[in-house]
Amino acid sequence: MAHVELDHLQACLNFTLDTLRKEMDKSRLPPLSQQSSVAHPLDDSTTYLPSKGLFEARRLSLACLGELKNLVQSPLDRCVEQMIVGYDAACTDTLIKTGIIDYLSDVPNPSQGVSATELASKFELDPKKLVPILRCCAANGWVRETCDSSFALNRCSRTFIKGNAGRKMKFPFMSIIETIPHWVAESDWKLSRSPEQTAFQIALNTPLSAFSWVVENPEVLVPLADHFQVFGGVSTPSIVADYPWEQLQTPVIVDCGGGEGGLISSILDAHPSFRAIVQDMESVVALTSSIMKEHRPRDIENGVLKVEAHDFFQPQPRIGNEYSFILRHIMHDWPDKEAAMILGNVARALGPKSKILVVDTVVIPNIDSTPTTNMKSLTLDSGAKGPDDRIPSASRIVSGLSMHMLTMLNGWERSLREWEKLVKGCGLRITNVYPLRAYTSIIECALDTRASL
Repeated sequence: MAHVELDHLQACLNFTLDTLRKEMDKSRLPPLSQQSSVAHPLDDSTTYLPSKGLFEARRLSLACLGELKNLVQSPLDRCVEQMIVGYDAACTDTLIKTGIIDYLSDVPNPSQGVSATELASKFELDPKKLVPILRCCAANGWVRETCDSSFALNRCSRTFIKGNAGRKMKFPFMSIIETIPHWVAESDWKLSRSPEQTAFQIALNTPLSAFSWVVENPEVLVPLADHFQVFGGVSTPSIVADYPWEQLQTPVIVDCGGGEGGLISSILDAHPSFRAIVQDMESVVALTSSIMKEHRPRDIENGVLKVEAHDFFQPQPRIGNEYSFILRHIMHDWPDKEAAMILGNVARALGPKSKILVVDTVVIPNIDSTPTTNMKSLTLDSGAKGPDDRIPSASRIVSGLSMHMLTMLNGWERSLREWEKLVKGCGLRITNVYPLRAYTSIIECALDTRASL
């Protein structure tokens, strides 16, 4: 009897894991181990950029595992798993907020483990509550149970130690998720696409848009800034390495909504011939200026780097052939009407040589795909084919991000067809799409001179 889907998944998984091993050996990386308490270079994509083959093999092997689970697991078991998934995040959150993660990282022998009784005594907690929480974390690969009711950090849990990337990724608005069914199916806003009529307003009982609310509630500003910094930082090494910056014909790069300037700093480090401007809201640029003066004082003094306040819903003040523009993780925040305003303001500032580099996800519909069609991406030249997300499990993070933007601001992650429509409406054309070793791509746009012919 032929088990076609099972056989395809097995073949794909075997092939991608073999490729993963070869690429890791080629890159001289140590073996992966969950027993290790030492971080692996692959654990932090903000600091280590894998080879294109390694990135694809890793991504596709995880997609195959996801599809294998979808195929083999019973629907009822999946229902139960989905019902309890919220507890996973709550349990890791508990270990962070109690200080248990940091304590386990500092014990003399971190691989030996600490008993739940000792942890409960140290933090004045109930061990009967603590053991199920720790076991839930262990089941999700975040800690190890070294012996009955004793626990140790593993390699992955080190990301939650204070100062590390995973600690900063915790998001403060998880209660919004519970309001989605009401918002979509029952609320007065169910047909609205306004960024001020979303699940966010319902959950927080506020008339303010998400960004306006954050300004009015500064206590969430720092954790939110940390979240965005890490989220953006995941793509930074690949943006610098995978876009042909030497082909850019403009001497100045303007990072619109550039936050604390991390991306521009990395670009200037790799390509010092450019000058750069970081633009953001008035409430942000004071912090950005102080960071840049501390870390790049010579660039500030020499005029190589400038920081200026600008609202991208207003006309772009930097006009002409001297400038190209970056919009990273900006467009997916907004519905089409607002996205067209932002992109149109930049488009009207372009010269013939200018480019707009939109760094965002290009969603690929999960249609008519099998794992074997995706295996071909690993057998081609590394630059011949970009990431293909058509295996549904490969796009799980992208789909989740799209839902997140939808609930926050009525935004979403767009397909190439949707990008083309948006870009064309602003008098632009897409000149190229550069897949990154991340969940995003660089959508390169220029003035559509053909429209005036």
